[in-house]
Amino acid sequence: MTGFDPEIAAKSLIPKEVMAKASSLHLAIHLHPDFVEGAVMDPENREVLWNETFFLEDSNPQDFKRISEFVTLRNWGDRVFRKTSITFDDPDFTLVPHGFLIPGRESEILKFATQRDPEQAESYSISEIGASLLFNLPSEIRKLAARFPNCKFYNSAAFFIKESLRQSKDKSGFHVLSQKGFMLVVACSNGEIKLTNHFGIQGVDDVLYHLANTAMRLEVDLASSNVTLYGKTSDEKLTELLINYVGNVKTAPSHLSYSVLIHFLCA
Repeated sequence: MTGFDPEIAAKSLIPKEVMAKASSLHLAIHLHPDFVEGAVMDPENREVLWNETFFLEDSNPQDFKRISEFVTLRNWGDRVFRKTSITFDDPDFTLVPHGFLIPGRESEILKFATQRDPEQAESYSISEIGASLLFNLPSEIRKLAARFPNCKFYNSAAFFIKESLRQSKDKSGFHVLSQKGFMLVVACSNGEIKLTNHFGIQGVDDVLYHLANTAMRLEVDLASSNVTLYGKTSDEKLTELLINYVGNVKTAPSHLSYSVLIHFLCA
């Protein structure tokens, strides 16, 4: 986003009447390489009071500086909300069973899994599967804590896994989160996760390749399977490709709604 855009500046303001009730509300912020989404929800009434999405130009998946600067310049941190949750899309994460998670060695484990030195290793326990998601918290995102002193940071993959479990209750199939540069696949059977993995991708052909390999590994017939797609980059091109190989393909609510939804369900 370059220059000053009056329309964006106006849309990015949380209304005064909403800000006045901040101490009882939940502020959710989602950071994607291509856009930023903000939303405010009244947890008591389960009502979304404000929700806007702002697309960024010339974004870089590995550069969170411009994204965090955009958030810092909004009025979103002028009041302290009852709860503030910030999710971000980044491929540097790994799942570790609770029995193998050694306190104090999170950075070492994450580096081994990603082959990159984490700036700060964080963990999020997913009790439903008896594992924790270790993820890197980039310094540029961590700086937002100065603007939102009570905020908690999450890699969006953690919430996606929890939402996949919720959606797959008493059902079987694959849940695929397709993002810019990476994908996450969760294979479920009768409400239980059988396998989860993530891969770097360049295009929709890579999504099909990794999904097919996952099905083969589980000895599952992809042609008769259910696949649910999530994510902003789960576009028509990907859907059109998969329907030639998958029994049933459906798309979850658009990422713009989905990213906010999982905050209020999982944070």
